[in-house]
Amino acid sequence: MSRATRWFDVPERGSARAMWLAGMIYRYIGRTALRLLLYPIISYFYLTARDARRASLEYLQRLHADSNEAGPLPGQAAVFRHMLSFGINTLDRVGFWLGRRDDFTLRIHGWDRLERVATEGQGTLLIGAHIGSFDVMRLAADRHSPLRVHFLTETSNAPQINALLQTLAPTGEESKVSVLPVHSGQIGHALRIRRHIKRGEVVAMLADRCHPHERERSTEVDFLGARASLPTGPISLAGTLLCPVLFMVAIRTGPQRYDIHVEEFAERVTLPRGQRAEAIQKYCQQYADRLAAYCHEAPDQWFNFYDFWSRKGPHENR
Repeated sequence: MSRATRWFDVPERGSARAMWLAGMIYRYIGRTALRLLLYPIISYFYLTARDARRASLEYLQRLHADSNEAGPLPGQAAVFRHMLSFGINTLDRVGFWLGRRDDFTLRIHGWDRLERVATEGQGTLLIGAHIGSFDVMRLAADRHSPLRVHFLTETSNAPQINALLQTLAPTGEESKVSVLPVHSGQIGHALRIRRHIKRGEVVAMLADRCHPHERERSTEVDFLGARASLPTGPISLAGTLLCPVLFMVAIRTGPQRYDIHVEEFAERVTLPRGQRAEAIQKYCQQYADRLAAYCHEAPDQWFNFYDFWSRKGPHENR
């Protein structure tokens, strides 16, 4: 994989059968058995995924430099811990989609903001990032929320795991959470989003990855001390929906324990004519600043194992 390769071009690692087997082990044998398999799986991933190692090292060293901490730069031991954290995140993700409510402890900060949305009957756009676990929202919504939540997700990059997770969803009970698949270049999902918002429901999406086929729909922001590209689509969508926008992350704070943070992002996203690009960049920078703050809080939990900056990392400049 070249330095220019983006997240969308990273193929799925492993087979559908292996992922299906992981789900069955969790369901019928238990989490502990699956947890024991993590170490050989992550060790194999670490040894064979050279570009993922390089991307992880670049991120961790940028984060270290941005924090102005003393001491040596993160090295390969930190990279392995980062990948192991990703493995634990994936294991938890299976548990969330199985609906294993009793397996996890959730502490929610700012949930009253979603309750206010439900009380006032306003649809809301909820934006997150590939930090911690956005999938914990499924468990939290089923356990706590009076609202229906629809996840907007790009499914074409990972059809196997997305199909698996939907297969794992518990049967015999109605979930408050559904998945809205997105396909690049199609607008049908935009119409569905508008319908859900008008019904006073929540549409949730991740906003820290640019689709390679839509590079013209991105803007540069300052992120961890360097310039990086963020997609403009989520902000543009918010500007057309004219609904409240919330920012949410769920950080793992211990074994099977998550802190969910729901913050106000904008009561309305306003994109004035003649200053649309500038307004979008400002909102994207606001998002990047919140993401950076949580990266510092949970450095091993931002999972973008590709060349996010498309530039030399700090370890290559020293």
